[in-house]
Amino acid sequence: MEIQDLLTLAKQIARNLGFHIRQDLLDGQQGGMCEFGGKRWIILDVGQNSLEQIHAIGNALTFLEHFDSREIPDPLREMWEPYLTECS
Repeated sequence: MEIQDLLTLAKQIARNLGFHIRQDLLDGQQGGMCEFGGKRWIILDVGQNSLEQIHAIGNALTFLEHFDSREIPDPLREMWEPYLTECS
């Protein structure tokens, strides 16, 4: 699976888990997860490469109380293993 396809899949998984995705050029500011207006947001820096954005999404998963990591496709589960361990 290509890295761009993995990023698209990662965004879809995050949406399925209740996150809203916002993409901006953050110009050196750090993105990540935040709650605003009663919604959970993942702010991605479009200045980062796809792999960095995938890891930013994985890191946001640590804010979930629980979810079934077996629903994450294998390529992403391997990349997100450190984050998924924190969710367990």
